[in-house]
Amino acid sequence: MKKNLPTTRERNPILAAPLTNRRNAHPSGPAATSRLFHLHEKLAAGRRFTVPTLAHELEISERTVKRDIERLRDFHRAPIVWEPGAKTYRYSEPFDLLTGLRLNANETLAIVLAGHTFSAWGGSPLGRILTQALGKIARFAGDAISLPADLMRQCLFTPDAELDFEPGSRWFALLLECILHRRVLKLHYRKPSSAKPEVRIVHPLHLACLDHRWMLVAHDEQKSAWRSFLLDRIHGLDPTGKHFVPPPHRAIRDHLKGSLGRFTGGKEVEVLLNFSAVAAPYVRERPWHFTQQVEERPDGSIHVSLRLNNLVDVQRRILANGRHVEVLAPPELRAAVMDEAVLISKKYRQK
Repeated sequence: MKKNLPTTRERNPILAAPLTNRRNAHPSGPAATSRLFHLHEKLAAGRRFTVPTLAHELEISERTVKRDIERLRDFHRAPIVWEPGAKTYRYSEPFDLLTGLRLNANETLAIVLAGHTFSAWGGSPLGRILTQALGKIARFAGDAISLPADLMRQCLFTPDAELDFEPGSRWFALLLECILHRRVLKLHYRKPSSAKPEVRIVHPLHLACLDHRWMLVAHDEQKSAWRSFLLDRIHGLDPTGKHFVPPPHRAIRDHLKGSLGRFTGGKEVEVLLNFSAVAAPYVRERPWHFTQQVEERPDGSIHVSLRLNNLVDVQRRILANGRHVEVLAPPELRAAVMDEAVLISKKYRQK
């Protein structure tokens, strides 16, 4: 009597995971990677198969099988040949898939950028783990952009790289650890208007990238309120040995959702703006805020509405657009922009 053996899906948890449409499986997702290893195992062991039989075994389309074979052969450079007589595929020579794995250009660039950032964390436990993990995959990146693996490793792990992406990145790992473990911190923080750093005792809650700069959202014990601290203004961090109970995650999300940039907090207000046809394409291309609603005008200009809880950052962006934007509401924002425009006009008025 024939024994019922487990199917490939039952043996492989990745293939067993439900897909919305298995016949349109993503060519580079986890399931696709698992299929490539399964295909490699068959070819390396010399097992015979046809496209229809493998498609039936994996419960995918024949087109997907052919695409996987092409990817393994063309991208990973596997020596796959077709035997017409036996109607099967085989390796023409021994092949190690792991040494043949390659990253594409975008993946390689992402690793290079991440490596520069992680190099600033080298002294922390998380930094050492991340650096070790990148080291394991650095050798797979070489062929993607025609760089030798050794040179790629230098790009990834040179701590004195000329390009410093952000001075505050050296605090990133320690802050992550303190957020995760709810550790109270003594923060040495220097404002632009201060001659030297001041000490703040804070509960680190969240790291957020606002207005293209990383900042720490924390509860300031002295102010008894939440404050945002730019990482590149931090001059020192010292755990106090104390712990805190964090607020619900939803509270942090609600605190940040009305922010356009680094300033947050306060009551939400509706901001109404008119942009000229010159500025409109840039506002469409890169929305100012996730609440942005755009009303198109026949002449190419647009009417924009936003819901924000602070007007400092939006005022700066409005001024950066000059005469190509007009504030309609709220009244206090319109008045602030008008006052600033008057002062600017006075500076450039001929004496």
